[in-house]
Amino acid sequence: MSTEEEGVREKYCGWFDVLTTPLNACSLETYFPLLRDDGSDNQSAHIPLIVGCYQLNESSPVDPEDADAASSSAASSRCGELRLHMIPTPSTSKTEMQFGDAACVLQMESGVLDGKWKRRRKSNQSEDAIEYANGTPLFASACASGSIHIHGLQNNINDSNTNTTSWSLNHFASTYGQNDTGLCLALAWNDYLNNNGDQIVSSYSKGEVAIHQVSYSGDTNEVPKLEETHRWNAHTLFGCPSEVWTCSFLRGAESVVLSGADDCSMKVWDIRQTQRPVHKVGDAEFEAGVTAISSHPSLDGIFAVGSYDEHVRLYDYRKMNEPLSKVSVGGGVWRIKWHPSTWSGKSSCHGKLLVAAMHGGCRVVNFPSLNGDVEEYTIEEADVISEFTAHESMAYGADWISFGTSELEAAASCSFYDRKAFIWDSS
Repeated sequence: MSTEEEGVREKYCGWFDVLTTPLNACSLETYFPLLRDDGSDNQSAHIPLIVGCYQLNESSPVDPEDADAASSSAASSRCGELRLHMIPTPSTSKTEMQFGDAACVLQMESGVLDGKWKRRRKSNQSEDAIEYANGTPLFASACASGSIHIHGLQNNINDSNTNTTSWSLNHFASTYGQNDTGLCLALAWNDYLNNNGDQIVSSYSKGEVAIHQVSYSGDTNEVPKLEETHRWNAHTLFGCPSEVWTCSFLRGAESVVLSGADDCSMKVWDIRQTQRPVHKVGDAEFEAGVTAISSHPSLDGIFAVGSYDEHVRLYDYRKMNEPLSKVSVGGGVWRIKWHPSTWSGKSSCHGKLLVAAMHGGCRVVNFPSLNGDVEEYTIEEADVISEFTAHESMAYGADWISFGTSELEAAASCSFYDRKAFIWDSS
C-alpha cells in the first residue's frame, strides 16, 4: 500500500483494500461465489470481480457521461480493459478481503462503459440454481465503439501434479457497432425468461435501444451466438437523439423493457411493438436525466430507478402513477445493485440495495416495505443504512461481495478520474 493510500485509509475508516487501475475505472461487477475446481481438497470459494476501464488518452480522460465528447474523438485513441480479480473467502473476517493481483487482463477494442454477469435461473431448477452456458459464467460488456462482447469465465488447471489453477476470460461472441450506432452506454441480460433462449438489451448515445438474442446449440463445445433482433429510436431531447444511459428487462413481464435517458424520462416498452412506449414518466417526476434502472431479482414488477437528481425511486409496474418510495443519496446515481441474497427468493433483505452516487460516493439503501408481503407495499421514505465517501472522484461502479453471511459480506466500488477501487464495510 502506497503512502498516499495509507493517508486515505487514515482519513476514511471502514475499507479493507484499495487498488489503482492503469486506465479510468468505469464499471465494477461481481458474481456469485465459485468453488475452485482443481481436484484438490481445497474447496475454498472465490468471487469473480471485473473492473471495466475506459480511457480516451493519457492526457485528457473523457468522462463516460459526456457521450458527445467521446463520440467526436477518433476511435483509434480510445482504449479499454476488462480486469478480472478473484476474491478468496476470508479465513476469519471480512476485514481480510483483498483484491489481490489481477487474474486476467483483457485489452478490449474500445473503452468499456458497462458490463453485466448473466445470473438467470433455469425454470425447472430450485430457486438457488443458476444456469450457465456449458457450465460457464457469462459476462457481457458494452463498449464505446457501439459493440457488445460476451466472455466466459474459465478455470484452467495449469499443472495436474501441483493442482495449480488460473482463471481466464474467453471470448465467445460479439456484435460490432456500425459507424452511426454511437456509444453502447449500458446493457442488461434478461434474467427472467422461462424458455431456453437468452436476451440482452442495450442502449446507445444516439437515442436507440436494441434487443439481442443469445442462442446456444446442443453441442457442449460450441460457444453462444449473438444476434440483434430489434432496434428502435427511444429518446429525443429538443428534436435530437438523447443519450439513453440505462436499460433493463422487468421480472414478471417477459416482453417489457425499461429505458432511461438524458431527456429526464423513463419509458416502458413492449418489444412486440416499439412505435411508442407503453408508459412514460417524465420531467414532472425527474428533475434531471434518468441514469440507472434495476429490476428486483425476485419480486415481480418491482424496480428501482436512479437519476442525476440524486434520488433513487422505487416503482411497481402495476402502479406507475407515482413511485412507491423515494430517497436522496447525496449524488447523481450511476449504478444500482440489489442485495445478492434477493436472487434466492428467500431473503430478509428484499429492500436492500447498493448505490454508486458519483460525487456523493456510495450508499446502502433499504426500502422497508419490500421485506413484507407484496400486497403491503406502501408509499414511504427509504432508509440510508450506510455510506462510503473515500472516493476522491466520481464513483461510477459498485457491487456486493457476499459469501452468504453478513459476517462475510462487503461492498466494492470504483471511481473514474483517480482510477481507484475499494473493498469496504457495507454494514
